[in-house]
Amino acid sequence: MDVAVDYLSHDSVAPERVAELLDLCFGPARQKRTASLLRADAPRIERASFVAVDGDELVGSVECWELEWRHPMGVRRIALLGPLVSHPGRRGERIGVRLMDLALAELDAQHLPVMLIGDEPYYGRWGFSARHTGEWLLPGPVDRDRLLLRTRAGHRLRGPAQICAAANSSSAAA
Repeated sequence: MDVAVDYLSHDSVAPERVAELLDLCFGPARQKRTASLLRADAPRIERASFVAVDGDELVGSVECWELEWRHPMGVRRIALLGPLVSHPGRRGERIGVRLMDLALAELDAQHLPVMLIGDEPYYGRWGFSARHTGEWLLPGPVDRDRLLLRTRAGHRLRGPAQICAAANSSSAAA
């Protein structure tokens, strides 16, 4: 069931409110996970980061980050999608689905491959797969089956590559 909530740019709410929602859903240990380590030095892609609000209540959030795929043959910009969260009391209202759709529409407009760490049975509906990410190197431990990529040309991102925060960003604040 779709619920009438407002979807706004991520900077519409205070960062502390988002952090509280993330702690509620994932706990404070989330900051030690691989995705969090990647986000630490990465610029956020503001145009692809959104919040869901119902009146004054923050009920969801999605953030996207600019990373680099560094391979001996070259470097490519890619996006990290996440964290994606909806308030536990609002699950089943498709808030997360709508946030995903909004973020992916913007990332597609920027022609960015998108990676995330998550469950392929859930994220596969948006075209995410672990098919090409098996040799990627990331900070911290990562379950290879959960390192997912969405792109039309996954074969171009295959092989041993370092995934890290983007060195120079032109789109982060755009």
